[in-house]
Amino acid sequence: GTLPALQLLLGGGSLGNGHGRIAEKVIKFPSKRILDVLRTLFNDYEANETDESFNEYYDRKGNKYFYDLLKPLADTTAVIEADYIDWGNEGKFKTAIGVGECAGVMIDLVATLLLDADEKLKLAAVSYSNGAWGDSIYHSYAATIHAAKALLIENKVHCNTHIGILTDFDKHLGATFGFTETDNFQGYVTRINTTPPNESFATKYNNEMAELVEKIKTKYNDLKKI
Repeated sequence: GTLPALQLLLGGGSLGNGHGRIAEKVIKFPSKRILDVLRTLFNDYEANETDESFNEYYDRKGNKYFYDLLKPLADTTAVIEADYIDWGNEGKFKTAIGVGECAGVMIDLVATLLLDADEKLKLAAVSYSNGAWGDSIYHSYAATIHAAKALLIENKVHCNTHIGILTDFDKHLGATFGFTETDNFQGYVTRINTTPPNESFATKYNNEMAELVEKIKTKYNDLKKI
């Protein structure tokens, strides 16, 4: 049978100043073993306690160390009946997705993206108040990208990359928000790539992105009423 599974990624996170690090794939395991996986990771980290952050610990021990640590939990030669039943379900796992489930996931995704946009705007305000202009600008950019993706999904346009969101927003929604071929959405939000992250630009950019996010949310609410 087919087992519901999760892919564990470790080592990712924000480094501040608009920088971050991408998590690395470690191992795939049956989803019902997630609690055992977390317990194993926490116990291992605690047993080797130092002043290191987890990512520093991860870097020192290396990807293979964690793969070997969790390999017994990824072993599918001794699966039990419960491993075939995903979280929140009572029947055996199937790879097919029903219409109702797909629609439910889409609604949740849109709502989550809009919540993320609001959260990013709050982070932008906090960074701004601390004088971290670069961080503040990046959070405002991220907020707009999240909101734009949410509205695209609501309009049945699916995209997963930043450049895809930028180009698809211009293609499908740009005119609705007053953008043109020369003064487009992509150029409006990617000014962060060509403008120094000083207080003046942060003030202007953050206000404009917050206003644009609100316009996107208003458009989304209008669509939901139809």
